[in-house]
Amino acid sequence: MAFNSLAVSLEWKLNNMILRRGASVLMIEAANVQVLRTLKEKNEFSEFFRNKALVNREARRVFEAWERKDKDLLDKLFGEMNA
Repeated sequence: MAFNSLAVSLEWKLNNMILRRGASVLMIEAANVQVLRTLKEKNEFSEFFRNKALVNREARRVFEAWERKDKDLLDKLFGEMNA
């Protein structure tokens, strides 16, 4: 299943995951992408994504705003990493 969100677009660049909505962009670094790909439990994935992959409070705030537009956004990212 391909990543599909009306709130955010996803692209891959040099193994970095780029999430984009309008002028807002979040980049998940390749090293964190590698770790995320190994996490098979949704709660582990969510914990790592929120606390490590989103590297600062501003990134977390942007992501939380996107989640208000797409309630399943984290689940969709989990699916993308485990595809």
